[in-house]
Amino acid sequence: MTATDLVWQHVMVNAKRSWLHGDERGFRSRRHRVHSSGDHKHPPPTREHEDLRLYHRERSGKAVSFALCARVAILRAFVIKMRKLDRRIIACTVAKQHLHGLAELPDAYRDVKEVLGKCKQYASHQAPIVGSIWSEGFKRELIRDKRHLHNTYAYLRCKQEAGTVVWSHRPEENWIDHPELGVIAMLRGRMRTRIVPKPRPLV
Repeated sequence: MTATDLVWQHVMVNAKRSWLHGDERGFRSRRHRVHSSGDHKHPPPTREHEDLRLYHRERSGKAVSFALCARVAILRAFVIKMRKLDRRIIACTVAKQHLHGLAELPDAYRDVKEVLGKCKQYASHQAPIVGSIWSEGFKRELIRDKRHLHNTYAYLRCKQEAGTVVWSHRPEENWIDHPELGVIAMLRGRMRTRIVPKPRPLV
Protein backbone atom coordinates (compact mmCIF):
# COMPACT_ATOMS: atom_id res chain seq x y z
CA MET A 1 0.00 0.00 0.00
CA THR A 2 1.36 3.41 -0.94
CA ALA A 3 1.16 6.57 1.12
CA THR A 4 -1.49 7.94 -1.24
CA ASP A 5 -3.83 5.09 -0.22
CA LEU A 6 -3.93 6.38 3.36
CA VAL A 7 -6.14 9.21 4.57
CA TRP A 8 -6.81 10.75 7.97
CA GLN A 9 -10.11 9.58 9.40
CA HIS A 10 -12.20 10.19 12.50
CA VAL A 11 -13.51 6.75 13.48
CA MET A 12 -16.23 6.00 16.03
CA VAL A 13 -17.05 2.65 17.64
CA ASN A 14 -19.97 1.99 20.01
CA ALA A 15 -20.31 -0.38 22.92
CA LYS A 16 -22.58 -3.36 22.33
CA ARG A 17 -26.29 -2.55 22.41
CA SER A 18 -25.62 1.13 23.16
CA TRP A 19 -27.11 2.44 19.89
CA LEU A 20 -30.03 0.36 18.67
CA HIS A 21 -32.29 0.75 15.65
CA GLY A 22 -34.91 3.34 16.51
CA ASP A 23 -32.58 5.26 18.84
CA GLU A 24 -33.78 8.75 19.75
CA ARG A 25 -30.40 10.16 18.69
CA GLY A 26 -30.92 8.97 15.12
CA PHE A 27 -29.85 5.75 13.40
CA ARG A 28 -29.28 4.01 10.10
CA SER A 29 -29.74 0.33 9.44
CA ARG A 30 -27.38 -1.64 7.25
CA ARG A 31 -27.33 -0.24 3.68
CA HIS A 32 -29.76 2.46 4.86
CA ARG A 33 -32.84 0.25 4.43
CA VAL A 34 -34.31 2.10 7.43
CA HIS A 35 -33.00 5.36 8.84
CA SER A 36 -34.18 8.31 10.88
CA SER A 37 -34.65 11.88 9.73
CA GLY A 38 -31.95 13.22 12.08
CA ASP A 39 -28.66 12.38 13.76
CA HIS A 40 -26.98 12.81 17.17
CA LYS A 41 -26.43 16.53 16.52
CA HIS A 42 -29.97 17.14 15.25
CA PRO A 43 -32.18 14.43 16.82
CA PRO A 44 -35.29 13.26 14.97
CA PRO A 45 -38.82 13.78 16.39
CA THR A 46 -39.29 11.93 19.69
CA ARG A 47 -41.98 9.58 18.42
CA GLU A 48 -40.25 8.72 15.16
CA HIS A 49 -39.66 4.94 14.93
CA GLU A 50 -40.95 4.58 18.51
CA ASP A 51 -42.30 1.06 17.91
CA LEU A 52 -39.00 -0.05 16.36
CA ARG A 53 -37.10 1.41 19.32
CA LEU A 54 -39.25 -0.44 21.86
CA TYR A 55 -39.00 -3.67 19.89
CA HIS A 56 -35.20 -3.68 19.93
CA ARG A 57 -34.93 -2.55 23.56
CA GLU A 58 -37.15 -5.39 24.72
CA ARG A 59 -35.10 -8.00 22.88
CA SER A 60 -31.54 -6.73 22.96
CA GLY A 61 -30.67 -6.90 26.64
CA LYS A 62 -28.70 -4.44 28.72
CA ALA A 63 -26.25 -2.14 26.94
CA VAL A 64 -22.56 -2.59 27.69
CA SER A 65 -20.97 0.24 29.68
CA PHE A 66 -17.29 0.77 30.39
CA ALA A 67 -16.17 1.50 33.95
CA LEU A 68 -13.26 3.90 34.31
CA CYS A 69 -10.67 1.13 34.65
CA ALA A 70 -12.05 -0.49 31.48
CA ARG A 71 -11.88 2.80 29.57
CA VAL A 72 -8.19 3.09 30.37
CA ALA A 73 -7.44 -0.52 29.38
CA ILE A 74 -9.49 -0.31 26.16
CA LEU A 75 -7.93 2.95 25.01
CA ARG A 76 -4.39 1.77 25.72
CA ALA A 77 -4.91 -1.55 23.91
CA PHE A 78 -6.66 0.08 20.93
CA VAL A 79 -3.80 2.53 20.36
CA ILE A 80 -1.11 -0.10 20.85
CA LYS A 81 -2.75 -2.46 18.36
CA MET A 82 -3.18 0.34 15.83
CA ARG A 83 0.55 1.01 16.09
CA LYS A 84 1.39 -2.70 15.73
CA LEU A 85 -0.54 -2.62 12.46
CA ASP A 86 1.69 0.28 11.33
CA ARG A 87 -1.14 2.82 11.35
CA ARG A 88 -0.57 6.30 12.70
CA ILE A 89 -2.99 7.41 15.41
CA ILE A 90 -2.69 10.81 17.09
CA ALA A 91 -5.72 10.96 19.38
CA CYS A 92 -8.12 8.52 20.99
CA THR A 93 -10.88 8.75 23.60
CA VAL A 94 -13.05 6.20 25.40
CA ALA A 95 -16.24 7.21 27.19
CA LYS A 96 -18.89 5.14 28.95
CA GLN A 97 -20.24 3.63 25.74
CA HIS A 98 -18.10 4.67 22.78
CA LEU A 99 -14.60 5.16 21.39
CA HIS A 100 -13.30 7.88 19.07
CA GLY A 101 -10.00 7.78 17.21
CA LEU A 102 -8.12 10.03 14.79
CA ALA A 103 -5.93 7.86 12.63
CA GLU A 104 -4.37 7.53 9.20
CA LEU A 105 -6.13 4.58 7.58
CA PRO A 106 -6.77 3.04 4.16
CA ASP A 107 -9.31 4.83 2.02
CA ALA A 108 -11.20 1.63 1.15
CA TYR A 109 -13.99 0.85 3.62
CA ARG A 110 -13.26 -2.90 3.72
CA ASP A 111 -9.61 -2.22 4.63
CA VAL A 112 -10.60 0.15 7.43
CA LYS A 113 -13.04 -2.48 8.70
CA GLU A 114 -10.23 -5.04 8.83
CA VAL A 115 -7.91 -2.72 10.78
CA LEU A 116 -10.58 -1.62 13.24
CA GLY A 117 -11.77 -5.18 13.67
CA LYS A 118 -8.32 -6.23 14.85
CA CYS A 119 -8.06 -3.22 17.18
CA LYS A 120 -11.53 -3.85 18.64
CA GLN A 121 -10.72 -7.51 19.18
CA TYR A 122 -7.44 -6.78 20.95
CA ALA A 123 -9.03 -4.09 23.11
CA SER A 124 -11.85 -6.43 24.13
CA HIS A 125 -9.30 -9.02 25.26
CA GLN A 126 -7.58 -6.43 27.46
CA ALA A 127 -10.77 -5.04 28.99
CA PRO A 128 -11.78 -6.28 32.46
CA ILE A 129 -15.22 -7.19 31.07
CA VAL A 130 -16.62 -10.65 30.41
CA GLY A 131 -18.12 -11.26 26.98
CA SER A 132 -18.47 -9.23 23.82
CA ILE A 133 -18.19 -5.45 24.29
CA TRP A 134 -18.52 -3.89 20.81
CA SER A 135 -21.40 -3.22 18.46
CA GLU A 136 -20.94 -4.43 14.91
CA GLY A 137 -19.40 -2.02 12.44
CA PHE A 138 -18.22 1.53 12.95
CA LYS A 139 -18.67 5.06 11.68
CA ARG A 140 -16.00 7.11 9.99
CA GLU A 141 -15.57 10.67 8.82
CA LEU A 142 -12.91 11.37 6.21
CA ILE A 143 -10.78 14.40 7.09
CA ARG A 144 -11.17 16.98 4.33
CA ASP A 145 -8.23 19.31 4.95
CA LYS A 146 -5.74 20.57 7.52
CA ARG A 147 -8.30 22.75 9.28
CA HIS A 148 -10.69 19.82 9.62
CA LEU A 149 -7.84 17.72 11.02
CA HIS A 150 -6.95 20.35 13.62
CA ASN A 151 -10.59 20.85 14.63
CA THR A 152 -11.18 17.11 15.06
CA TYR A 153 -7.94 16.77 17.03
CA ALA A 154 -9.02 19.58 19.37
CA TYR A 155 -12.51 18.07 19.71
CA LEU A 156 -11.14 14.70 20.81
CA ARG A 157 -8.58 16.20 23.19
CA CYS A 158 -10.65 18.89 24.88
CA LYS A 159 -14.39 18.63 24.19
CA GLN A 160 -15.47 15.22 25.48
CA GLU A 161 -18.12 14.43 28.06
CA ALA A 162 -17.28 14.04 31.74
CA GLY A 163 -15.68 10.70 32.54
CA THR A 164 -14.06 10.25 29.13
CA VAL A 165 -10.47 9.02 29.12
CA VAL A 166 -8.32 10.99 26.65
CA TRP A 167 -4.97 10.31 24.97
CA SER A 168 -3.02 12.16 22.32
CA HIS A 169 0.44 11.87 20.81
CA ARG A 170 1.52 15.18 22.39
CA PRO A 171 4.44 14.58 24.78
CA GLU A 172 2.52 15.99 27.75
CA GLU A 173 -0.55 13.85 26.95
CA ASN A 174 1.10 10.60 25.84
CA TRP A 175 0.49 8.58 29.01
CA ILE A 176 0.60 5.29 27.08
CA ASP A 177 4.34 5.62 26.45
CA HIS A 178 4.90 7.58 29.67
CA PRO A 179 2.52 6.21 32.33
CA GLU A 180 4.21 8.34 34.98
CA LEU A 181 2.30 11.32 33.53
CA GLY A 182 -1.01 9.90 34.72
CA VAL A 183 -4.05 9.14 32.58
CA ILE A 184 -6.09 12.15 31.42
CA ALA A 185 -9.80 12.07 32.27
CA MET A 186 -12.40 14.70 31.51
CA LEU A 187 -14.31 16.47 34.28
CA ARG A 188 -17.45 18.56 33.96
CA GLY A 189 -17.13 21.88 32.17
CA ARG A 190 -14.43 20.46 29.86
CA MET A 191 -11.88 20.51 32.66
CA ARG A 192 -9.33 17.71 32.79
CA THR A 193 -7.59 15.81 35.57
CA ARG A 194 -4.86 13.19 35.93
CA ILE A 195 -5.40 9.77 37.45
CA VAL A 196 -2.84 7.05 38.11
CA PRO A 197 -4.55 3.66 37.73
CA LYS A 198 -2.69 0.44 38.43
CA PRO A 199 -1.41 -0.73 35.02
CA ARG A 200 -2.74 -4.04 33.67
CA PRO A 201 -0.23 -6.28 31.88
CA LEU A 202 -1.00 -6.77 28.18
CA VAL A 203 -1.77 -10.32 27.08
